[in-house]
Amino acid sequence: MKKLLLIVAILTFSLGFAQTEKANYKTVVSEFQTNYNEGNYQEIYNMFNANLQKTLTLEKTKSFFKTNVKAEALGNITAVDLKEIIRTGHNYKFTFENGAGEAYFLLDDNNKISGLQMYPIQE
Repeated sequence: MKKLLLIVAILTFSLGFAQTEKANYKTVVSEFQTNYNEGNYQEIYNMFNANLQKTLTLEKTKSFFKTNVKAEALGNITAVDLKEIIRTGHNYKFTFENGAGEAYFLLDDNNKISGLQMYPIQE
């Protein structure tokens, strides 16, 4: 009986820390996926907050997706899965037509992207 109680307690504790994707992140990432798949980097740039736009100008944004992310080689994003929540940001696994990667999003209070990192899957 003690073992059963211990198992129930552990499961309850584990589920209490399950990470749930916030609705605002889900909306922004879905919009990001649509814009990415359409190659609409102007709209992705428009999703950035003012501070990120200063750092990552429109030209740098276009270059980032073409050169760093290699968007043409990877193809469209076919699936997005929440991997983990780190502080207040969300880390996602992106499945592309020709590969996989991860993307970290940080949103400001207005649901604008204030931080974005994209990188290959860390296996």
